[in-house]
Amino acid sequence: MQIYAAKTCELQAEEKRLCELLDRDRIQKIAAIRSRKERIRSIFAGLLLRYAFLQAGYDIEVWEQAEIERGMYGKPYIKGEPYFHYGLSHSGEWVICAADRMPVGIDIQEMKPWKMTLAKRFYHEEEYARLLALETKSQVRQTEEFYSMWTAKESAVKLSGRGIGAGISQYVTAGDYNSICDKNAGRIFYTRRYRMLEGYMICVCSESNFFPDLPERIDLENIVWRETDVKSERKKCSEKR
Repeated sequence: MQIYAAKTCELQAEEKRLCELLDRDRIQKIAAIRSRKERIRSIFAGLLLRYAFLQAGYDIEVWEQAEIERGMYGKPYIKGEPYFHYGLSHSGEWVICAADRMPVGIDIQEMKPWKMTLAKRFYHEEEYARLLALETKSQVRQTEEFYSMWTAKESAVKLSGRGIGAGISQYVTAGDYNSICDKNAGRIFYTRRYRMLEGYMICVCSESNFFPDLPERIDLENIVWRETDVKSERKKCSEKR
């Protein structure tokens, strides 16, 4: 498994040029987004997926023909590539991508203020009790616990493709956050937390217990800037011919 993280920023290259690097499914999505901030995050997510795909050893020609399809519950996958599975998530200024040879789910959350009523509504009673036990001890620790639970649950539903609309209270996190149990299905999945980004919580979920020590930070802006320039030059050369 590989996990990549990239910080979003104001784009120097034109959006149109950047979108030429993305898969067709994401291009259509971006075209429907009105908010510039949301468009930028979606562009970065698409670029990070492209980077992960190429880093997995695929040729650029294969990526240019890539088609995104969806499984039974809407989980996206690249058609014809059974050994490349991925998960994407973004929050605040960061986007992340997990890539593996087996299904994977990942989630990132900016740790903003929250309320216990939210935990009471969506969390299992065991988890709610763990949060209550921290209420008089440390607000920082309690916040970390809240988001540890949330990202673990999100990564689990993203692994299945069901999404949080199917309910997340059925997923119960272990106290050490190394696993999560789907109470309805009677299955246990492995999870791994990452707190490498200040103010953010990251969790990845898999059927395998092999996770990287840390996500790899990618400077997408510089990579893409060079690539769009090269692509532009190639197009000019082709037109001259």
